[in-house]
Amino acid sequence: MLRGVRQLKSSTSPAPGANVGPARLAVRARSNNKGNAGGRLARELLDVVQGGPKLRKWYGQESGLPRDGGEPEPPQQQEPRQQQQQQELEEDGEKDTVLVTDADTPTGELVVLQLILLRAKVRILVKDTAAAKTGYGPYVEPVSVDTGSAGGLARALRNVRSVIVLGKLGALPQAAAKAGVERLVLLSTAGMPQPGGLAGLFLSSADAALKDPQREAAVTGSGIPSVVVKAGVIQDTPGGSSRIQVQPASLSSSSSSSKQSSITREDLASAIVAGAVYLPGLGGSSSSSSVAYEVADAGPGQPPESWQQLLEGLAAARTQ
Repeated sequence: MLRGVRQLKSSTSPAPGANVGPARLAVRARSNNKGNAGGRLARELLDVVQGGPKLRKWYGQESGLPRDGGEPEPPQQQEPRQQQQQQELEEDGEKDTVLVTDADTPTGELVVLQLILLRAKVRILVKDTAAAKTGYGPYVEPVSVDTGSAGGLARALRNVRSVIVLGKLGALPQAAAKAGVERLVLLSTAGMPQPGGLAGLFLSSADAALKDPQREAAVTGSGIPSVVVKAGVIQDTPGGSSRIQVQPASLSSSSSSSKQSSITREDLASAIVAGAVYLPGLGGSSSSSSVAYEVADAGPGQPPESWQQLLEGLAAARTQ
């Protein structure tokens, strides 16, 4: 990511077709957030891109990366460390990694950035690993794998504890079960009212794929504890300045809300990450170990102060 940061600082007008990942997002966040007192993620993204106080607190100066929060590594040691990380991928170890699929989509980029801010160990599935390395630097491990390939997925799922699924499933549920993944988090808009007319025609291919109800059935029937995060209309406007309504949702698409709701992509990313990180253990290996919740903009106000507390209450109500 810091290499992407340096590119951003050296030129405010990237070449056509250039992909600077989080740097590009941060510039967009800054321009979209003018006059908006909210947008916590936008401010945090700018800190990431500019190497601001948040990054310096956890990672030291730009000249080197720390060892688990300690002293920065000398620059000459960083390349061997990247090779070591690749070797570690080939060996089974502690399940401490979050895998994000379709991480090069707009929602995926925001989810990845929030995981980085939480200091999670992140592996991402992308089409262009070189662009991802340029954009994120050492903060994520990009992998290019066909989700229809069980062998490729088996390698990508090594040491993975949770998988955040933001697109097509392919062979992922079966491969994740075989790899011992402990949680699947699925973004779904199945059964949720979507905009009609021209607005409905201009849904991106990534957002359109989320409407398939078979995705929910495949994930909840995988035998892995799962979280389904359901959303209505996804808006590309600044987030962090609205109250968020979180309520239990049915896993059956035919029983979902009949009222159209909306949520910003940024706030949706927060809800998705919360399902992977904060939701209490689900336990079990059946459909009863699956939980679904719907998230929606509830008007001007403050976003949840504690996603953990909010989801703990949701989990408690589910067991009553």
